[in-house]
Amino acid sequence: MRRLAWLVVVLTLLAALGACAPAALGSSASNPFPAAGGVPRLRPGETIFVRLDHSLADFRLPASSLQPPLWVPSGYDSELGDVTGQFGLAPDRVPNGWGFGLSVVRVERSSERGSGRSDAPRTVYALWSVYEVTAPADAIPGPYRFRGALRARGAGEVPVTVNVEVVR
Repeated sequence: MRRLAWLVVVLTLLAALGACAPAALGSSASNPFPAAGGVPRLRPGETIFVRLDHSLADFRLPASSLQPPLWVPSGYDSELGDVTGQFGLAPDRVPNGWGFGLSVVRVERSSERGSGRSDAPRTVYALWSVYEVTAPADAIPGPYRFRGALRARGAGEVPVTVNVEVVR
């Protein structure tokens, strides 16, 4: 019974410490914070990377137009390609003194197989972009919103909104 009580105390302390940590701690261009996971937090002077998922249909973009220089295997029946050169960011609203830019755009190509013997595999594409957000050293704690448009060369554009929160 005594061990159980200590285990509860330790788990409670670990949960409390985890709640105090910034949500974006350790984010990088290769390991960005998913925007669907909530609002990332950062401290003044820090840089974080935030990932937004997109649909090819939103850009009116056929999958055949995504031509990365190299497809890299990324798991069972899937591969990744860097298509950053085929996209551009047009920032619209960026608070003074902040940095906000497009870091990378990636496409993942994977095969899905049906459950029947006669079902032919189909190719599925996932597209996402990663944005670099840098807070000025004198940033005031609170929420911040960045807006812009991600434009595909020769196709459409989608609005982009990235929210962050500055903590001390």
